Amino acid sequence: MILKSYIVEKNIETLKNYQATLMFGENNGIKDDIIQAIKKQNKDAEIINLFETDILKNSFLYESVTNKSLFTEKKIIFIHEATDKILNQIIECLEKENNDIQIYIICEILEKKSKLRSLFEKSEKLAIFPCYEDNDRTLLSYVNRELKDVKGLTGEIINLIINNSNKNRRVIKSEIKKINNFFFGKKINKQEITEILNIKNNTSFDEIRDGAFNGEKQKINKLLSEVNLLNEDAFYYLNNLNYRTMRLQEIIKISEGNKDRYVQVLENLKPPVFWKDKPIIIRQLKNWSLKKLTQLTIKIAEAEVLMKKKSYLRNDILVKNLIIVLTDKACVTSS
Repeated sequence: MILKSYIVEKNIETLKNYQATLMFGENNGIKDDIIQAIKKQNKDAEIINLFETDILKNSFLYESVTNKSLFTEKKIIFIHEATDKILNQIIECLEKENNDIQIYIICEILEKKSKLRSLFEKSEKLAIFPCYEDNDRTLLSYVNRELKDVKGLTGEIINLIINNSNKNRRVIKSEIKKINNFFFGKKINKQEITEILNIKNNTSFDEIRDGAFNGEKQKINKLLSEVNLLNEDAFYYLNNLNYRTMRLQEIIKISEGNKDRYVQVLENLKPPVFWKDKPIIIRQLKNWSLKKLTQLTIKIAEAEVLMKKKSYLRNDILVKNLIIVLTDKACVTSS
């Protein structure tokens, strides 16, 4: 059964009508919000988080479905980073119908020919919905809703929040948390909001990102020693890196690997690339192949998982280590 993500966001209870739910797409911010809402709604349930790599190595998924919990009858299973590789394991578990167990599968982009996607779209017992990238309208509504209790909120401030995040909901959510804490019981103003959002620091990180993608080791060593990467902004940094990675991948795929077409594809890319960034991106494309970019995507995802699982780690150190790995990869001839 195909649902709409905005309908699910408005009423998370909708998902209780289905044996399992699959959410897919590039908007990790929507997925995060829905996962958080599910957990909030099921505080009395045992929460189990599994990753596809774990499921492929052993029988964690089947055991999680069939084994009874020692603490509660209700069980919520989240399967992260799922693909068609675990289709058979998922089908096997769905055959073990149990009203006390709900399964939520989180995927990246799934092609229409995906067997996993087809399974959920065709079944009345299963729910599936895409999480597409937000646009200005949906983000405007999101910021207004999340900051409804903050006094002095204006359209200019909302646009500042949205534009400073690269229009990424996950980053906006992090910024909103800081804003709600800082302006609790007081009126919001543009000067203070500019300081809260660390706009100057973000600009510095763009320079770090571009230097890393260009493989400029000396420059990166200098910038990492000068720029203060904030621990609480770590997810912004990861998103910034991931967004550039996705853009480079998109250009290479559309160009079908033909480097002579890079400039033409870049000119027609939607959403458009800022004119100052175009020569930088063209230079970066010379250092990166689709294979290397895919490997980098995995590294970024691994860093994000570490940040979420191990709160005692220094997120700023993880980001710096990732930057160094990225720089080294850019220095290796593309294959």
